[in-house]
Amino acid sequence: MDENKKIEVVEGDGSNLNISPAYDHLNAGTPTPSSEKPKNIVVPKSIKEKDEEKDKEKKDKKNDKK
Repeated sequence: MDENKKIEVVEGDGSNLNISPAYDHLNAGTPTPSSEKPKNIVVPKSIKEKDEEKDKEKKDKKNDKK
């Protein structure tokens, strides 16, 4: 913590400095505009719906065997 660091003051508008703009790296984290939202969204079934579907399939299989 007690390190002395040298700071160099550069005059001018900074156009001659080679500094990477941070916004180029942050664009990946920005949300998409509403016009580009995904159109096909899959909503998973609830556990209750899955259980009811399995019961129905079991009943159908039993009826097919008869």
